[in-house]
Amino acid sequence: MTFNKTEAQERKYLQQIITILKNTINNTDTFIKEHVDTLAEYKDYLWSNKDIDPHEIRSMRESILNHFARGENVIDKRKRLGKILDIPYFGRIDFKEKKGGSKIIPVYIGVHTFYDFETKSNLIYDWRAPVSGMFYDYELGEASYLSPSGKVEGELSLKRQFRIRKGIMEYMIESSLTVHDDILQKELSLNANDKMKNIVATIQREQNQIIRNEDARVLIIQGVAGSGKTSIALHRIAYLLYTQKGNLSSKDILIISPNKVFADYISNVLPELGEENIPETSIDQIFSNILDNKYKYQNFFDQVNELLSNPASSFIDRIQYKATSDFIYHLNRFILHVENNYFKAVDVKLTKHITVPAEFIEEQFRRFDRYPIRQRFETMTDHILEIMTIQYRFSVTTAEKNFLKKEIKKMFAGNNDIQVYKDFFEWIGKPEMFKMRKNRMIEYSDLAPLAYLHIALEGNSHPNCVKHLLIDEMQDYSPIQYSIIQKLYSCPKTILGDAGQSVDPYGSSTADMIQEVFATGKVMKLCKSYRSTCEITDFAQKIRVNSELEQIARHGEKPQILKFKEEEEEISGIADLIFVFKKSIYKSLGIVCKTEFQAKEITEKLKLYMDDIYFLSNQSSGFIHGIVITSAHMAKGLEFDEVIIPQANSNNYNSGIDKNMLYIAVTRAMHRLTLTYSGTRSGFISSNTMK
Repeated sequence: MTFNKTEAQERKYLQQIITILKNTINNTDTFIKEHVDTLAEYKDYLWSNKDIDPHEIRSMRESILNHFARGENVIDKRKRLGKILDIPYFGRIDFKEKKGGSKIIPVYIGVHTFYDFETKSNLIYDWRAPVSGMFYDYELGEASYLSPSGKVEGELSLKRQFRIRKGIMEYMIESSLTVHDDILQKELSLNANDKMKNIVATIQREQNQIIRNEDARVLIIQGVAGSGKTSIALHRIAYLLYTQKGNLSSKDILIISPNKVFADYISNVLPELGEENIPETSIDQIFSNILDNKYKYQNFFDQVNELLSNPASSFIDRIQYKATSDFIYHLNRFILHVENNYFKAVDVKLTKHITVPAEFIEEQFRRFDRYPIRQRFETMTDHILEIMTIQYRFSVTTAEKNFLKKEIKKMFAGNNDIQVYKDFFEWIGKPEMFKMRKNRMIEYSDLAPLAYLHIALEGNSHPNCVKHLLIDEMQDYSPIQYSIIQKLYSCPKTILGDAGQSVDPYGSSTADMIQEVFATGKVMKLCKSYRSTCEITDFAQKIRVNSELEQIARHGEKPQILKFKEEEEEISGIADLIFVFKKSIYKSLGIVCKTEFQAKEITEKLKLYMDDIYFLSNQSSGFIHGIVITSAHMAKGLEFDEVIIPQANSNNYNSGIDKNMLYIAVTRAMHRLTLTYSGTRSGFISSNTMK
């Protein structure tokens, strides 16, 4: 007999669960109050009795520490209970094991586990629990899951999905598929939020396989625009934190994210899933830290901006060359050349009567070849002096030791990173491939090679304790950057992105290129696009074809292309579109320009019409919900209910990198898309998309 057979019974059961949750919360609150009172009593006792026996003090301290630990656990439990009160669960499966005498067990699945101590049973199972995986992976019929004791086989006889908000069941759907299309359509048709949300209720089978993959040491996720790859990667992190509890915590994980705005945009997902936010950084900062922050450098955003604003061909050549495997090959050969040719030993007169022969110094340099070159000098000095003191029976002063070390260091011609790097380009006969900018600023494409060279010569003086590394926007990093990541982080990695969304086509990487660096890497693909309507996706496909992309059938308005006589009229037209947006059901509008300069310029012009618009720059630290004006580079990874793309003319969008930017801008739109232009329409906009 089916437990809670009808929707009415399910609604009644939901209220029973909510009542149990509330009672548990009340009991927890009572415990916390009693706990706080007990700690206060301990404190008063210690303050009131100054002459307590030391043994009693130790006993009291242990009791206080135990109370703190128990209190923190209870407070964490209270937070979890508060979070699941609004949405206790979203799915249910009925499962019966194959072994004889087994009963059908209803499994209600939510964001968190809820164990009822009175009935001594799990009323709600965490979506990450092994048994919950069947909800995502199986239709009705035979099913199995891996428990800690082994594989459990059986049969799914029922699958339901619920939408519960604020403790009220809005609807229930019987589903034989992984996630019922009706549920998915309803969720996809919702408006965009100011932060990325968890998607535990609509995880698809192929997404679940990525989330629960624990075999791949390096998982490379190639996902089309709108496939939810970042969200899936974060859910994967939450899953790993759940399955590896005790060995892996939030502080052990590091995210390399493209910018602070994106980091803020995704900051809601892990807390919603009951996990703490994890540390994040940029790849620029990692490499600058390796170089002890000695050098001014052009950041990635500035490099892209320069590429978008009429760059010199020599600049493109420098970027392209440093993103090749040939470049890494020659750099490795040069490092070997430095090892063999940059150290020239000479005699050192240590005291009036003692001289250290050059041959002996050279011998010690080769003796310690397992050390990076610049790390050898200290060890060489100690060893040479140890031999000398035994041979000549004299005591070495600190001054003599420092003198010898200084002299040995001078024998090496590679103590300056920049000079050695310049030597490299002379050595390969390409001196034009290195250009220092004004105020001794290095180009972005030189930051990684410099760090690579520094590690080879000096080792890594910034060790880390990262146990899992998450790299987003993988396509924007070059092979040499990945080579450094491989040297710095030996831990498992999740690497994700889309080769079709590179903002720098001259220095980017594909999933296959990344796999060449990480020999153990496994590539998994996400080909279904969930973000945009079919009409918007079709429009994007005419700009850049992706033969692997699969659409989810959700229809909406056809994109508009609006022509204006001049720029001033175009700005006025955009203002009119904003006023229409304000009266619509939509909540977020992205006005996505090719460059940040254009975005700032349009912001100033639109401010004459309205005040409630927000300019999102590369210096911004957070994402603002509402009407946002930004560049395609900054918009990458974000999504909006409606997108307006200004200046879609042939002057503005004509090169290969322009095409990438236009594609990125178009694929930010969920429900409505408008392009505006004056002059001649960009050739990337197909004539059959005109309206």
